[in-house]
Amino acid sequence: MEIVSRHIADVAGGVELLTTLDGEGITAYVVVGVNDLNAIADIVPVEKVEAGADIHASTVDNVDNAQEQIDQVLENMNPGDVAVFLCSSDDAYGAALDLLGLPIDE
Repeated sequence: MEIVSRHIADVAGGVELLTTLDGEGITAYVVVGVNDLNAIADIVPVEKVEAGADIHASTVDNVDNAQEQIDQVLENMNPGDVAVFLCSSDDAYGAALDLLGLPIDE
């Protein structure tokens, strides 16, 4: 699967990305320090929900499991859907960004 992302905006604790999966676009939110799925309502703008986008979410709890956790979400996505990745640490956040095609340089 070819994955390329572009930074769209900063959000509380993370970023909003325009992500292309094999040529099809989705919106992805990657945030760190949030592990409660109820927080998705605070992350995804209501306009996206009202537009009918399906929202897929997963935690990314460590670098070793990041690939599997992200792939499980991406494999079920359709164009226009929204993915939310809740990262438990800065390392998991960096791994998620890298796997989504937006490596970070520090």
